[in-house]
Amino acid sequence: MRHINVLILSTFMLFSLVAYAQHDTHEHEPETTHEDTSAHDHLQIPEHAEDIHGAAHEEKAFNASEMIMHHVLDNHDWHITDIPSGKDAQGHTTYTPIALRLPWIFYSSRDGFVFSSTHDLDAKNYLVYHDHVYALKAGAVRPHADAHGAIHLEKEEWEAYKAENVDASVTLLDFSITKTSFQILIIAALMLWVFLSIARSYKKNTGAPKGTASLFEPIIVFVRDEIAKPYLGDKAMRFTPYLLTLFFFIWFSNLLGLTPLNSNIAGNISITAALALLTFIIINVNGSKDYWVHIFANPGVPPALRYSLMLIVEVVGVFTKPFALMIRLFANISAGHFMVLSLVSILFILGKGGKSIGGALGAMPISLLFTFGIYFLEFVVAIIQAYIFTLLTAVFVGMAMESHDHEHAHEHAHAEGDHH
Repeated sequence: MRHINVLILSTFMLFSLVAYAQHDTHEHEPETTHEDTSAHDHLQIPEHAEDIHGAAHEEKAFNASEMIMHHVLDNHDWHITDIPSGKDAQGHTTYTPIALRLPWIFYSSRDGFVFSSTHDLDAKNYLVYHDHVYALKAGAVRPHADAHGAIHLEKEEWEAYKAENVDASVTLLDFSITKTSFQILIIAALMLWVFLSIARSYKKNTGAPKGTASLFEPIIVFVRDEIAKPYLGDKAMRFTPYLLTLFFFIWFSNLLGLTPLNSNIAGNISITAALALLTFIIINVNGSKDYWVHIFANPGVPPALRYSLMLIVEVVGVFTKPFALMIRLFANISAGHFMVLSLVSILFILGKGGKSIGGALGAMPISLLFTFGIYFLEFVVAIIQAYIFTLLTAVFVGMAMESHDHEHAHEHAHAEGDHH
């Protein structure tokens, strides 16, 4: 069984390497047509910009940071890999992308609500640049786009084109579903299927759990008995559903990120911020009277410090708890992705984008050894980070609900002082 697992994971990694190689070999090789070139002559952008089309098939040096950020950052299309589809007129290999083109959904002050595919935006006189949509002026000339529909203009060239052709008077509010948000919906559907299956299993079987229930029951019991009950006491069952949702959402999201499906949910700072915000709300909504007294009038502290330094410290502490949750999860998951992609990039850097086979083969043993090591470590990190986030949430909520008998403690302290 262990060998089978290794084989499956190895297949995943090799598939990822192929995907990276294919993507980076042709990502910046847009196809050029006579129509595109003639249209470009009318663009009022810097003169050297015409080289973008004249050298459409010139190979660019491998850019590791660009490749890494492409795979880590959120974007509108869920791109998985590309497969060779033939040769063009110049003899260059052409590729067919395997990707899910998500629809654009936005409000335009010019056209109202727009629901469209990326290709149909052309007919509606809109343009997508760096995953942002822009409204074009009437008669605006479109810059050349590659096989993926991406526009490759340098910053100065884009600013010049934007000033001439983009209609700045049109207000756009983007509500589109991105790759990350679509993957969250997949995780939500998976969780519903898993837990509804478990619920049905318990209704049918009165004995030992079977199937899916037998697999997940130990984990559910662990979260309830080892996380919720020790820190939330008699109110544990009230918060157990939320803690289970946190744990399994983070765990499943991290596991999806270890497949070659180009997923990075927990490595998105906005996702971890949303999770931390939910915990922040639950902490402060369920905070006891003593919780708020400790923040704004900490007992046992001289008044001069109570309403100056200690007040600042306590108020800052209210926000540092969820902030720490947000950064910890984001940093740990992102670090794993960055390390794996950086190690894979060594093959392309030393191989000079496929020109130096010897350089790539020389770096391959060390690169793959460390890549597999980090990859397997990420499996452990996936569940550890889910556990830590859930545990600290229970700890913070329990601390906020805790009550203290300050008057009794004060009298006890005085009694001890008189006795001595």
